[in-house]
Amino acid sequence: MGSADLEAPVTSLVRAALGDDLDQLLEAAAGELRQPLGLVSPAAEALGCAPADDGGRRALAVAEAAARARLAAPPGWRVVRVERGAAPLGFLAVGGDAPGPMLEIVSGLLAEQILRIQLVRAHHADFVRRLVHEPFPDVRELRREASELGLRLANAYWAALLAWRDSPPRVRVADVVPARGNGALTVDLGGRVVLLQAAEGRDPPDWFEHAVAHARRVAPAAGAQAIVARAPASLAGLSAVVAELEALWRLGARAEDEPLLHAEQFALDRLLLTVARGREARAFVQDLLGPLLEWDARHRGDLVRVLEAGLDHPRHDHAAGRCFMHRNTFRHRWRQATEILGHDLTDPDLRLAVHVALKLRKVLPAP
Repeated sequence: MGSADLEAPVTSLVRAALGDDLDQLLEAAAGELRQPLGLVSPAAEALGCAPADDGGRRALAVAEAAARARLAAPPGWRVVRVERGAAPLGFLAVGGDAPGPMLEIVSGLLAEQILRIQLVRAHHADFVRRLVHEPFPDVRELRREASELGLRLANAYWAALLAWRDSPPRVRVADVVPARGNGALTVDLGGRVVLLQAAEGRDPPDWFEHAVAHARRVAPAAGAQAIVARAPASLAGLSAVVAELEALWRLGARAEDEPLLHAEQFALDRLLLTVARGREARAFVQDLLGPLLEWDARHRGDLVRVLEAGLDHPRHDHAAGRCFMHRNTFRHRWRQATEILGHDLTDPDLRLAVHVALKLRKVLPAP
């Protein structure tokens, strides 16, 4: 293919590459090469394919195999490394015999666009990270900065903190959180993800629950769960709301089977945090739970957890599920815990006091 033959196709590709739509560039390249294309990141994460048919999906599978196992391309396919200098940016699978000069041009344009998209995303992530961590007294300046980055800010946002009770998965936020239209922002805080949705009503958006469900599908064993703020927050108050959600998350697991927790469920914890610094608080816990705490310490037991589950869930089958026990095993442990505790839990005031002591123990600072 001579230089004159390349001029028109290159012009078309460059025009498609000027935007930030990777799919548009892949479609233009597949049209010019007359071959299916599949593009993945160096970690084998799908970036796009063209055309949107079985041929494009096959190209994507070939690219994924090349990235994951460094497999040679099967007959009738070529795999090209997309890179800039020594930095790998992805793998491009091409069906058939695409002309070398045109394929080199496509690879170069894809590299430029990937770098540009990564840079824009990094700027957006840095801005949202500051938005949820730093107070901004001048909202007009905040909006001006967002506008320069191509972001349109709402007046108020619902906020949720998505995290994992076990080890967080090693995947991108985009792979964990399903796509959402205008009015949504997400940012990775390192093992935790802040979800923001423009406030449009009195109830939190359904997107939060969908995000947790999607995260659980991506990493079933990681224990994804989210806490939703009590109410929408203004731009100036967003950092305070996110700080509260992070503090509530550190209080530990509860209702692991529920994908979405609400800040109101932590109302008692917030109250107890204000009184958990005095000697009286520690003495209160020791007076009510002392014998059981000592028994667990001597026997490396978990009767305190059994007692709390039984008080949290009046139905023992629910409490047994919380402790991953058979109902009969739980009932035996429950009787053992109450006998060691030595308190009459049929007395409503004493039962409430023991329940509060269990919650207070979780927020006490380490001795």
